[in-house]
Amino acid sequence: MKTRLRLKNWVVASIYVFAVGAVLTSFVLLNKVLKESVYSNETLSYVYKGLFDNTIPVVSFKEDKIIKPYEAENVEVAKDFYDKDADASVQENSLIMYQNTYMPNTGVLYKANEEFNVVAVLDGTVADIVADEIMGNIVTIKHSNNLATIYQSLNEVDVLIGDLIKQGDVIGGSGTNKIDATSDNMLLFEVVNNGEYINPNKFYDMNVQELN
Repeated sequence: MKTRLRLKNWVVASIYVFAVGAVLTSFVLLNKVLKESVYSNETLSYVYKGLFDNTIPVVSFKEDKIIKPYEAENVEVAKDFYDKDADASVQENSLIMYQNTYMPNTGVLYKANEEFNVVAVLDGTVADIVADEIMGNIVTIKHSNNLATIYQSLNEVDVLIGDLIKQGDVIGGSGTNKIDATSDNMLLFEVVNNGEYINPNKFYDMNVQELN
């Protein structure tokens, strides 16, 4: 008859504690490796770029001249900015009608016969991107603590939240919206300074330093 070997209780307990410790240590090391490699900003895929940035940096742009938000020669104004001090006839062309409701246009609505590139009017940081059911894709670029520009009705968007943008960089292409069906290639451009919408037509003629 063979004699069975039995380990003492303290030996079994020691082996169990050692095994548990080894597993926990492995998890800790694995977590560290993932944080330093897979989840680092340097190795993130293009899709996730910018999602880990909780703050939007302010750009110190050098340009004094502001450019228009498109690259094309055949772009025209479909709806102008609503100016409360303008003539009645001008104001009438600056009203937007949607679902039997008239609203003042807070930007300039552009249109063209062919698709055109939409570009950043100044250096800045992409602060927000929204897919809106009525206005299409919307990109907001922050230029300073007080100044932001908004590009609506985009068909395609070529930037991501957190991207640093230079003046003239293409951020997308013209598209459609549900407030004006006169063209398939449109852009609603808005300017917000100190929390208020300002007339883009006057904005183009301003010196950048006047807005800081």
